[in-house]
Amino acid sequence: MTVSSSALAVNASAPSFCAEQADGWQASLQLQLKHKGVRTVLQSSVHHGPLRVQRPFYPEGGVCHLYLLHPPGGMVAGDNLTIGLDCQSASQTLVTTPAAGKLYRVAAQASPQYQGVSAKLAAGAELEWLPQETILFNGARGELRNRFDLAADSRLLGWDIVCLGRRASGECFDSGQVKQRIEIYREGRPLLIDRVNFRGGSDMLNAPWGMAQQPVSGTLFATINTGVAISAEALRAVLPAVDTNQQWGLSERNGILLVRYLGNSAEVCRRGFERIWQQLRPTLMIRPMLRPRIWNT
Repeated sequence: MTVSSSALAVNASAPSFCAEQADGWQASLQLQLKHKGVRTVLQSSVHHGPLRVQRPFYPEGGVCHLYLLHPPGGMVAGDNLTIGLDCQSASQTLVTTPAAGKLYRVAAQASPQYQGVSAKLAAGAELEWLPQETILFNGARGELRNRFDLAADSRLLGWDIVCLGRRASGECFDSGQVKQRIEIYREGRPLLIDRVNFRGGSDMLNAPWGMAQQPVSGTLFATINTGVAISAEALRAVLPAVDTNQQWGLSERNGILLVRYLGNSAEVCRRGFERIWQQLRPTLMIRPMLRPRIWNT
């Protein structure tokens, strides 16, 4: 049974990343995925405020494809969005968004913006977390947190892409501050703690040792379980060409494969990540890549 009601209270176990009572939207979405028969079903969906999920799609049989919806389209001062995913044993889930997320400009005296994602993967569960990019408007102030808690044999493949300013409109990110965090744990043991502080006009954004004045930063992460062999050379071969405006990095540590992008194009970043996904999915998830149809609209 699926429950969906804005009148229901927020799940008490859901993480809340707002340190103060803000005056914006306080929204949450708690999803429970369960393997039943030959496919994964959305067992329950509880929302509060402007966060929704479309009905599940099954374009490849048993895998549950979910599209997260945030009707306002962006975050203003004081917005606090939390998303919780409970991926139960043997569930197979792909989650994406229909459009880019946005953090709008916030006045210096206003409450900041927060977005938190917390996913728990039980034994044998598989999660593909593939949101579209997040655009940080000049003057945005907030925090983006992603935490994934895995069982011993669960699998995770995901990415996070951040765009600083709106370059097409001639806007740079020269004021404001947004913190980004990606955390992956397996059985309580930290495998990846990745933190970036985007502070408008800082040396980190401009210096060669930092962002080198490039506006797009992307991280793809995938768990490599014991006994799985991945060819770094094969992955590098499918990435778009490196030039003065596009750089790629690839590394593996603690059973986590990381692919990094730094450049001036969210489209190039997405294209490179999709090519890596196409290479990894048959090995990690034992099925070929299938692009969510929402990406074609």
